[in-house]
Amino acid sequence: MTEAIRAIFFDAGNTLIFPRIEELAQELTAQGYPATVEDFRAADRWGRAKLDEILWPLLRQGQLPRTVDHVYWNEYLRALMEQVHVPEAKRGDVTDWLGARFREVNFWSRVFPETPVFLDSLRARGYYLGVISNSMGWIEEQLGNVGLARRFDTILDSAVVGIEKPHPGIFRLALERAGVRAAEAIFVGDTYATDIGGAQLAGLRGVLFDFIGAYPDADCPRIRSLQELDQVLERL
Repeated sequence: MTEAIRAIFFDAGNTLIFPRIEELAQELTAQGYPATVEDFRAADRWGRAKLDEILWPLLRQGQLPRTVDHVYWNEYLRALMEQVHVPEAKRGDVTDWLGARFREVNFWSRVFPETPVFLDSLRARGYYLGVISNSMGWIEEQLGNVGLARRFDTILDSAVVGIEKPHPGIFRLALERAGVRAAEAIFVGDTYATDIGGAQLAGLRGVLFDFIGAYPDADCPRIRSLQELDQVLERL
């Protein structure tokens, strides 16, 4: 018999908060490299595919790399340079500039208007809510800046706790704080290998938040908006 879900954990970046890609597209265009939001999304899909290609075999062999996010970001930015036709001689400078922009805390300030309402509805139904994020030490601050931090019972930042997804340790720490067993929790994240693979290693059920359509063939519950999580919870 499936156990009732008592706790719901979320990734942060590209699940709860999003970068202001529209601004980057305009800035790149102003520098002479015409770019659209879809260019960024295409590069994003490529980066995720390459990360899965590298990480899933390691996870299946029980190998846990110390860090993984750099693989995604390197592939993402490399694909973007090709997508917007940045000359080879300029790619290093443009990549460094983009990387710095993505590391800015306030750059991750886009929140879908339905997100706070949906989180409040989950809390009203008695779910323990938490965040598990591979970040750089500022994710709790930024969630507070956009009005989301107070909606969570715990927020785990990999740079603060010293464990990075997909290592099961960061998920187990979240379970300990919530006082629930893995079978009583789900994790909602946007990166298949890192989020879903990591959750599975720790015994949680994973739900893939696939806003950009990167994983049409994923073998796990897949949602395109947070509200669709209600349908998953009903099935569980």
